[in-house]
Amino acid sequence: MHSLKKRYIVKLLSSFVTGITGLVLIAIVPNALGPVAFGQFSFIQQIFSQITTFLDAGTSTAFFTKLSAKVHRVELIKFYGLVSLMILTFLYVGMKAIYFYNLNDTIFPDVPIEYSYYGVLLGFLLWFTQIYIKISDANVLTVSVEIIKIIHKFLSLFLLFFMISFVDFDLSAYFYFNFISLTSFIALITIIFVKKDIITKAVFLTKVKYLELSREFYNYASPLFVFNSVAIIVAIVDIWLLQKVSGSIQTGFYGIAYSIAAMCFLFTGAMTQIIAREFSKSFAENNIDNIKDLFKTYTPILYAIAAYFGVFLSFQSDALLEIFMDKEFEGAYFALMIMAFYPIHQTYGQLNSSLFFSTENTRQYRDTSLFSMFIGMIFSYVFIYELELGAVGFAWKMVLGQLIGVNLQLFFITRFLGVKITPFLKHQIVVLLFFVMAAYLVSWSPLLIGNDLADLVFNGFLYTLLTILGVIFFPSIVGLTRVEISHSISLIKKWRD
Repeated sequence: MHSLKKRYIVKLLSSFVTGITGLVLIAIVPNALGPVAFGQFSFIQQIFSQITTFLDAGTSTAFFTKLSAKVHRVELIKFYGLVSLMILTFLYVGMKAIYFYNLNDTIFPDVPIEYSYYGVLLGFLLWFTQIYIKISDANVLTVSVEIIKIIHKFLSLFLLFFMISFVDFDLSAYFYFNFISLTSFIALITIIFVKKDIITKAVFLTKVKYLELSREFYNYASPLFVFNSVAIIVAIVDIWLLQKVSGSIQTGFYGIAYSIAAMCFLFTGAMTQIIAREFSKSFAENNIDNIKDLFKTYTPILYAIAAYFGVFLSFQSDALLEIFMDKEFEGAYFALMIMAFYPIHQTYGQLNSSLFFSTENTRQYRDTSLFSMFIGMIFSYVFIYELELGAVGFAWKMVLGQLIGVNLQLFFITRFLGVKITPFLKHQIVVLLFFVMAAYLVSWSPLLIGNDLADLVFNGFLYTLLTILGVIFFPSIVGLTRVEISHSISLIKKWRD
C-alpha cells in the first residue's frame, strides 16, 4: 500500500498535467468555437452536471465513505452499478419528456435540441468518471490510476489537435471529443480494476441484499436529499437566469472564468479525496484525534496553496486573456479577476464536506449548506437579475456565497473537533493579505521583457520568490513552524547530496 505522501505526490503530478492540458483546452477550444457556441456548451455542461448531482442524491458520497471504511465489501460495487444504470435511465427518459412536451426552448434557451441530448451523455460520463476515481482512491490505487490519467490526458490532447486541424470542428465535434475521451478513460480504468481484482466474477455473482443496502444508503443520504434538491434547483435557476437575462455570450464569459479559476483547485483538490479516505478510515476506527490532527495539519497548507495560485491569477487575469483568448473574450476580464478567489475557499469547502461526510454528520452539513444557499439566492437575484451584471454578477455570487458557507461549516467542525475557530479565521485573513501584497508588488514590476507570455512567466517567478521568502520568515503562512521548515530544508540538502 502506498503512503499518504506518495499518493498525494502522484495525484499532484496528475493534477499539474490536468492543469496544463486544461490551460491548452481553454486556449484553443473557446477560440475555435466562438463565444456563443462555447457559452452554449458551458450552459449545457453545468445544467446536466447539476441534474446528475440531483439524481445522485448523495449516494456516491455514501458509496465512497462506506467503501473506504471497509474495502472488502464487494457487494457495494454491484449495488452501485445498478444505481448508476438507474441514473442514466432517468436522464434519458427525462430528456425524452422534455422533447415530447416541447419544453426545450423554455428549459434550454438559445440551445438546439440535439445539444440537449448530447448533454445527457456528457453529464452521465463526467459523473461516472468520478465514481471510478472514488473506487480507485478507496482501494488505494491512486498511484496506478493517476499515472493512467496523465498518459490519457496527453493522448486526448493529441486527439483534440487532430480534430481541430482535420475535422470541421463545431460544437457537435467538441461533444464527440468529450465522449471519446471519457469512455476511453473509463475503459482503461476498468482494465486496471480487473487486474487488481476489484471487478471480478465474485462482484457479479455475490448476493446483494438490496433492501438492506438501500436502507443503509438511505439513512446516510436522506438528510442530503432536501439539500441536494434545493441545491440543484438553485444551481439550475442561477445558470438559467444568466443564460436568459444576459445570453450565451455572458454565459461563455462565465464559463471561461470558471474554467481558468478551477485550475487553481487542481493542486489542492488532489489531496482532499485522499484526506477524505483517511477521515473515513479514522472514524471507522473511532480515532477522532487523528481526524483532528489531519484537519489542523492540512487545512492551513492547502488553503495557502490555493491562495498562492488564486491571488496571482486574479492580478494577472488581463495578461492571461490577452495571451490565450481572442478579442471576443476580453469581456471575461472582470469575471475572471473575481472568480480567481473562488477556489481559495473552495479548498475549505472540500475539506469541510469531507469531514462531515466521513463522520456521517450529513444533517449538519445539510442545515449549514441550506442556509448559505439561501444567502446565495439573494446574491443571484441582486447581481444577475436586478443589477444585470452578467458573468461578473455570477462571479460575485459564487465567491461571496462560498466565503459565508465554508466559515459557517467551519464553526460547527471546530466545535466537533474541540478546537478553537479563531486561528483558522485569522489564518484565512493573514494569508490572503500576504499573497495580495506580493501579487500587487509584482504587478508593478518595472522589469518587463516586452512579450506577454514572457512577462507572465517572469512575474510568476518574482511572485514565487516573494512567496518563498515570506514562508521562510513567516512559516505560519502555510501552517508550519520554523523547526518544520528547517527540517524540510535539511531533508532537501541530504537528497541533493
